[in-house]
Amino acid sequence: MSSAVDKREQRASLEAIRSIWASRRGARSRTDIAYLVYLVVLSIAVLVIPVLRAIGMGLARPDVVPVLLADAAPRTATAVALMAAAALLLVGAVRGPALLAPFFTTTLAAGPIRRRAVLWRPFVRSVLVPVTGCTTVAALIGITLLTVGRTDLQAAAWFLLASVGTGLLLGACWFLGELLRGTPRRILAVVLALLGVLCAAVPVPIGPGAAYPLAGGDSAAWAIGLIAIGTLAVAACVPGLDRLRGAVLLEQAMRWETASTSATTGDLTAAAGTFRARASTGRRLPAIGRGPMVLLYARRDAVAWLRTPERSVIGVLGAGLSACALGWGLLGTGPLAWTAIAVGTLGTWAASSSFVDGIRHTVHTLGAPALLGQNAAVQAVLHFLAPTLLLGAMGALGGVVSLWGTGAAVGSDGGGGTAVPAAVLVPVALAPVLVALRVHAAAKGPMPLHLATPMPTAQGDLSVFPMLVWQSDAILLALMAGGLLAVGGTMGALWLLLGVVLLVLGIVLMTRSRFRELRS
Repeated sequence: MSSAVDKREQRASLEAIRSIWASRRGARSRTDIAYLVYLVVLSIAVLVIPVLRAIGMGLARPDVVPVLLADAAPRTATAVALMAAAALLLVGAVRGPALLAPFFTTTLAAGPIRRRAVLWRPFVRSVLVPVTGCTTVAALIGITLLTVGRTDLQAAAWFLLASVGTGLLLGACWFLGELLRGTPRRILAVVLALLGVLCAAVPVPIGPGAAYPLAGGDSAAWAIGLIAIGTLAVAACVPGLDRLRGAVLLEQAMRWETASTSATTGDLTAAAGTFRARASTGRRLPAIGRGPMVLLYARRDAVAWLRTPERSVIGVLGAGLSACALGWGLLGTGPLAWTAIAVGTLGTWAASSSFVDGIRHTVHTLGAPALLGQNAAVQAVLHFLAPTLLLGAMGALGGVVSLWGTGAAVGSDGGGGTAVPAAVLVPVALAPVLVALRVHAAAKGPMPLHLATPMPTAQGDLSVFPMLVWQSDAILLALMAGGLLAVGGTMGALWLLLGVVLLVLGIVLMTRSRFRELRS
């Protein structure tokens, strides 16, 4: 009897909250919501589908179609889905799908109302993100294969339906990352990642790969099964919303609001810094010892990596996978190869963030009294060694894996010696350039006010473009460096070495000027 009374009280409280929220200025009425749904459906039919069709027809190229027709393509689709599930598990610990603003988290999710009644809407909206991503990729693959006549409309439709179920499962994994505690979450992420590696190695397609347009007659069964399992998984997550911890919800809500505010004001560096992991283990590991100064700084960096193991493992895996993508792009031709080179370069740049906290600390101490006679420039040089060696090692490993995966072999040059292919050399050469760029990015400082000066034109205020260029200068420089080294790698090892030296020297000169500006 008391539980029924409590439910009625909770329902009445929720209805009162909804009525107050609906009476606010600018609130959407039911007619507004219906019009918004109509606008979304019409936009998909008029804009999205023709754009996807045009992109898919543009991908029907001699250098793209063989990749989609490869024997490993179906099982690769399953492996990528499992890897994405492992990644979303870890992302859920930082930013989960069931998230409200801090005010609503404190007043509603922490109140007597059941959390599922408050959190199910943001959860459903968040699940649409992986579903949209999976269906977009599946649609592009299906349209490309339809364009070249290697599949039929029915097989492409089953694959699209299977991608919807895969997206629902990815949304459930994202929620599990928010729900589970540290150790179970890490164990489940490792299991999913190992399953992804196993699926990539075993020539038996399962999961979404079994519904691949070239997979055969089991596509319908796998597509229907994935839709059913994905729907059940998402439905099972709704009662699990009640089990979310209030401390986790509030911490994630405050972090996301801080990051959103920083990004809105144009400070993307501060926005990214809010998601940086804090030291959780290895606090008793000695970071200071005896030996040469270079090795002492390398030891300090290594101990810092061990104190954030989850972040370091993600960085190592990201660097290896990015090197694989970079090496694969160097072995191919056409726009797909250059896309892989760009993705590999940006992935290595993102992975390097996990290993350059020592460089950030160096910039933060700029202007302070030099301890032990080491100024900021000397500290930056000493902190340069460890991340460069680690990224270089992962680059070499990823390049070798890309050679093995594509069946390429190390050839012989005109002199009869062994020529190391660019797929291995370029990822290694990219490591010192990107670490030098990290020093340059850490010394960025605040945005100059003159960049925010309005630029009125007939097309509107264009002042946002200089601000975007200033905010993304490190990414643009990384892409430029990756492209130049990719071209140099195809010309030979000497040209590649010369490119690395020139790029590092140029970055050092730009960084010196930033150090002077920060000191002044």
